[in-house]
Amino acid sequence: MTRKEERRRRVLRWSAMLGAGIVSAAAIVLLIPGALGLIAAALAVLLALVAGHRVMIAPPGVAILTYHSISPQPGWLPWSRDIAVHPDTFARHLATLDRIGAKVIATREFVERRRAGEPVPDRSVVLHFDDGYLDNHQYAMPLLQRHAMPATFFPSLDFIEPDDRPRHDGSGEGYMRWAELIDLRAFGFEVEPHGVDHARVPTSDKIVGRLDAANWRQHAWMQWAATPGPKHDWFRMAAPAAVPLGSPIPASGLALAERAWIGSAREDTTAFVGRIERDLVACRTTFSQRLGSPPRIFCWPENKVGNEGREIARRLGYVASTGGKRRNTAEEPAEVLSRLHIDDRALGFRWLPAEALYLRASVRLMQGNHYWYLLLAPMQAFRRFMIALRSRLGDDFC
Repeated sequence: MTRKEERRRRVLRWSAMLGAGIVSAAAIVLLIPGALGLIAAALAVLLALVAGHRVMIAPPGVAILTYHSISPQPGWLPWSRDIAVHPDTFARHLATLDRIGAKVIATREFVERRRAGEPVPDRSVVLHFDDGYLDNHQYAMPLLQRHAMPATFFPSLDFIEPDDRPRHDGSGEGYMRWAELIDLRAFGFEVEPHGVDHARVPTSDKIVGRLDAANWRQHAWMQWAATPGPKHDWFRMAAPAAVPLGSPIPASGLALAERAWIGSAREDTTAFVGRIERDLVACRTTFSQRLGSPPRIFCWPENKVGNEGREIARRLGYVASTGGKRRNTAEEPAEVLSRLHIDDRALGFRWLPAEALYLRASVRLMQGNHYWYLLLAPMQAFRRFMIALRSRLGDDFC
């Protein structure tokens, strides 16, 4: 059962129990007049609340919070609205974790405790950063150090900038170099692979559009797929170089999770497995050479993975990988990491008290307290409304 399904079932059961208690109380008041009826009605509601409470409090889980870009000016990323978090918001998030007594632990420690059958500290939280953006080094790392919190960074091989000189100033645009990844390691942070090229592949002969000047960056995967090798500077191109404007955009899926459409048919299982294995071997080899030890955790692009991928990762020596959809409870497989994507503007606009409240509710919900969904649901609905309104009024709204 996914955490979304679990949440729906628990909240529906709680609502039904509470509703039954209220209906019973109303009936009791009608049938038994006076103080005795009021006492009995109150008791019926109380019993419903007690029974419902057992439904809303689930076995404890561990919140693995996934960030991407941490930047005050992430506009160079075409998808920054979906993944970028302002440093002020991130700072408030870390302060909130401190305030609620969260115990931030490293991914490897979390995985090893689970594999050994040992309990993790109460209210544990794990922090992840995907894609290897330079702003992680410039903005996230100092804030993490200030709060003495460990974290794991997941770069993709083709997007690691080849220069070996670390940068400590500048705009923060682009991706980290090996020197900066080594710097993270030197300060005690974990660096693990996020695949080779964050690739997508065509999944059918269906055409969903055509590249034009307005959308080609959103479909940058097409340029990446056509240019094997380094891709760290793709965003500096003024126009697409490998796949020209006007080219058809095929229906697509994540390369490490779905079979590719080649010619007029879907690739067979052998070819699919071979693609996954080549990526994971390349990551293991390069990370071992560059960082001095083999990687232990694999992060699937966009958290998408099939049974083939997870089996390959296990066989190649990765002790755990992402892609789970649950809450990281003690009963779940130790090799599966379920993560929660974290973004900015909890109400559709940035207001730091709301960012803190939304993060707190999200963490508590992952940890098993489903009462917090009663707050998250209206916040999410209001956010969708504000984003729709902002879209109608223009980018400068809020």
